[in-house]
Amino acid sequence: MSRYRRRFLQTLAGGSVLLAGCTELAAVGGDAGRSPPQGDDTSDGSSETDESDELTEQADSRTLATNPTVVEFETAPLTAAVTGRVRTADGLMMALDFDEPATSSSPATLTAIIANMRSYEQTFEPDRLVVLDEPVASRSPGDRDAVYLAPAEAHPLAETTPEYDRDDDGRWRLTSPSGDWFPETITLEADQRISAEYYLLGHHQPGTQPIEDHRYRFNYGENSFEIAIWPTEQPGPNGDSTFAGTTVPPLPDRDDVRWFHEATPETPVFLEPSRELVTAPARIEFSLVNHARERLSGNPYQWRLYKLVDGAWHHIAPWMIPQPLSRVTPGAIDDSELVVYAGEPITHQGERTVGFLGGGQYAYTVGYSVDSETHAALVELDAPDLHVDPEADAVVDDARSDGTERVVWLPNYADARRPATVTVSRVGSPSAGAASTADARVISEQLPRPSFRAFRNSLPLFGDDVERVQVRTDRSTALRWFDFEADTPRTIAYEGDLFEATASLEST
Repeated sequence: MSRYRRRFLQTLAGGSVLLAGCTELAAVGGDAGRSPPQGDDTSDGSSETDESDELTEQADSRTLATNPTVVEFETAPLTAAVTGRVRTADGLMMALDFDEPATSSSPATLTAIIANMRSYEQTFEPDRLVVLDEPVASRSPGDRDAVYLAPAEAHPLAETTPEYDRDDDGRWRLTSPSGDWFPETITLEADQRISAEYYLLGHHQPGTQPIEDHRYRFNYGENSFEIAIWPTEQPGPNGDSTFAGTTVPPLPDRDDVRWFHEATPETPVFLEPSRELVTAPARIEFSLVNHARERLSGNPYQWRLYKLVDGAWHHIAPWMIPQPLSRVTPGAIDDSELVVYAGEPITHQGERTVGFLGGGQYAYTVGYSVDSETHAALVELDAPDLHVDPEADAVVDDARSDGTERVVWLPNYADARRPATVTVSRVGSPSAGAASTADARVISEQLPRPSFRAFRNSLPLFGDDVERVQVRTDRSTALRWFDFEADTPRTIAYEGDLFEATASLEST
């Protein structure tokens, strides 16, 4: 018995965790391994899901016990894994995993677990579970050549088993897709589970490509899974990054950063952007590709956007995130999108949207890793320099007749249960070294973010004469940037000036 078959049969002994645990079929068509809908950078960190979704996610997390089997073909320099699973609303499920790689004596073999998860008998048309379709063929838009999952001789539900053979190059192919593979309907008893074996075969027509480096999607309606195949010795990206050879400083609080522009063909895990040079507004797609043997774990909401200014990275968005756990299994791709604007953003539910961005170089990161590494990608944004004004509904008054002090009244001050004041005073003349002596540096792209609201309504008011600005607001707005510590002065650098800022609660 091979090591692949031993491992798969060991997972079958898990009983109730059989379906999700045997394969951890996650990234495509499943729940785990893909990011849930993402909030924009103005989110308060809350996440709304209905009760059934929460129970499903909890069940998935309990059953994610093992990685799917990753096999290396002996007939070609290729590695393969299955990503995804099929689950219908009425309790039918299918999990699929590799059993044996392709060898000179046998095609690549997979085992499917087909189950009725309900406590009553069900009769259904077989194509609803994809692996019981006829023929079981990949049907992705743009597929160069389809591949087949043909039922093996011992398949318990197959009426006939198709023939197959090896071509002149030693690759296994289906002889013909004709014939009735499965009956018109299938009946499963209550809680019944069936194990069925399949062969992965290339297209039957002469001249078509054999099984190759590709992602083959099998789908029926909204249910789908993929068989991911990549070069064994070169699992990394094809081609060079626009930023190849670029040296960038480390990201804040990140010791091990895996940049896409430093990835090589031998890099098994990488975060690839759809575009590296964009003009605002722009939509950028990022693909976290896992061609490793291990799953990536982390927070699907954990993403970050930084801007590089004067040799240092500055965190732009988001500032609050929920804390779920998810995974990206071997062979899977976790896709995310970032929409960027130079001015006011147009936000949509589920999008990662960041507005008020000036031109320059940005870094995008995601929250999945094996050993706490950070996967990142560079993007160059073409946009005008950002100029930030106080909010339109903020009321600005001169506190002194000579104009050196100003008071800003935010709309939330009047009804604040705990009113507070942020005081910002200039303490140093413009200097190139101001940032090096400050507790923190603030850049224009940070000012529109909720955590910087008090600074947005104070720092832009400092001209040649203004030396002090007070912002009257509520406790949350005032103390958020100060980690909710009142009366703790901190120095900040902004556009070459050095300021001292403090937040205080007003007596009531």
